[in-house]
Amino acid sequence: MANNLTKRELIELLDCAKNSKERNKAVKLLKRFDPVWNYQWDDHHQKENFQVKEFNYIIAFCCARCGKVKQQKQKVFWTVPKDESADKTKKIGICYQCFNQLREMEHTNKLRAQHQKQGLVPKGMGFGLVDHVSTLNGMANQGQYAGAASSSAFKAAS
Repeated sequence: MANNLTKRELIELLDCAKNSKERNKAVKLLKRFDPVWNYQWDDHHQKENFQVKEFNYIIAFCCARCGKVKQQKQKVFWTVPKDESADKTKKIGICYQCFNQLREMEHTNKLRAQHQKQGLVPKGMGFGLVDHVSTLNGMANQGQYAGAASSSAFKAAS
C-alpha cells in the first residue's frame, strides 16, 4: 500500500482486506487522518433503529458517526434515512462508544421531558441551566466577572 492514498481509498481497502497484514496497514494509515465528525443523523436515535452485532474476532472499520478507525469485537448497525424523505433508509456502521453516547442522549431527553412535565425544570434551557451570555452579563453588572470591564467598555464604545 502506498502512503499517498486518500481516506476514501483506504476505507475501501480496509473493507476488502483479505488478511490481517493488509487490514493492520490500512488501519495504521487511516489513523493519520483527522476524524471527521458526522452528527447529521443524531435526531434518529430511537432504540429500534440499532442492531448490535458481536463478533468472535476483532474487526476493523471506520465509524460513520465519529469518523475514527476502530478495531473491536462489536459493531452497531444503525438504520438512518437515506435522504430528507423518510421513505428510503440505509444501514451505517458505528462504534459501540457512539452507540452508548446516543443511548445516553435518548435517556437524558426522556428524563428532561419527564422533569419538565412535573414542573421540576423550567422549559426554556433544559435542566434549568442559564445561558452563558446572561450569566456573564449578570456577573458583569455586579462587577464579579473579571472580563466584565472590557466587555462593558466594548459595548459602550459600539
